Amino acid sequence: MRLFAFVAIAGFMIAGPVAEQVLGVQTAWLRSWTMFSAIGMGVIDASFEIRQPDGTLVPLDRFELLGARRDGGLKWIESRAELASVIRRLCTAAGQGADIRVRARQATRSGWQIVRTDAENACAD
Repeated sequence: MRLFAFVAIAGFMIAGPVAEQVLGVQTAWLRSWTMFSAIGMGVIDASFEIRQPDGTLVPLDRFELLGARRDGGLKWIESRAELASVIRRLCTAAGQGADIRVRARQATRSGWQIVRTDAENACAD
């Protein structure tokens, strides 16, 4: 009897995610399963590069250029306004005529959303 109860409960637990993710069926009777549904939503993943005098782009360490601690306020960029503030600070610290390229994407429920591409100089904005 316990084996039957275990198999029934385990089958019910597995049926929800399988029904939605494999078969595409959504129903109130079978619950789906979503990993990390709220943690990290809105966080911006950004990478920075700076153009050297010879024209090559090299990775830019925002913590090093701004003299900030790696576990401080610059660790997480949580909004587009905050990203714009970081870019302004980097451009100021890099000096007049700096060419900084930024690739940024933001975590949303439907996946990563592109915020910026590295097609243009972020300091020219």
